[in-house]
Amino acid sequence: MKPNRKQLLLLIACLFVIAMPVLAQTNSTHALATGGDTSNTALPDAPSVETRRPASPPPAAVQLFSPESVMVTSMLFSSSIANVELTTRCLENGACTKVPSALRSRGALYGVSLPADVGITVLGYYLRRSGHRWWFVPAAMFTVGNAIYAVHASQHMR
Repeated sequence: MKPNRKQLLLLIACLFVIAMPVLAQTNSTHALATGGDTSNTALPDAPSVETRRPASPPPAAVQLFSPESVMVTSMLFSSSIANVELTTRCLENGACTKVPSALRSRGALYGVSLPADVGITVLGYYLRRSGHRWWFVPAAMFTVGNAIYAVHASQHMR
């Protein structure tokens, strides 16, 4: 089965959501501090006078609305909204029959997905505040899941 243009764009968007926080965490302070010249740097096992900074910032230094967390959260919520809307249209057309009867209305779908998104966002914030490098993984997993279900619902609409 060859994916259509919409599926490829959705896949690229999901990969972008997953890759951007990883790229944002790259550390290039050493190259900036030496002006890009690494020819006179000490060997890795040689003693240095530099003090090592802790790997994670102190808990009070984590911003609540950093650009990375805003991007991850907005992609999570937008994928949930797209999933709910496409699933609702699929249900209205009568094409989606495997959806449980308790989730056959738009309100019920939003009632499940938005509180789950808030919980995932809070989990990501606590993971980030505690210094975990992969704090965005729960939100990225749910974003990809929402995208997969949205594509599936869009394929079964008439």
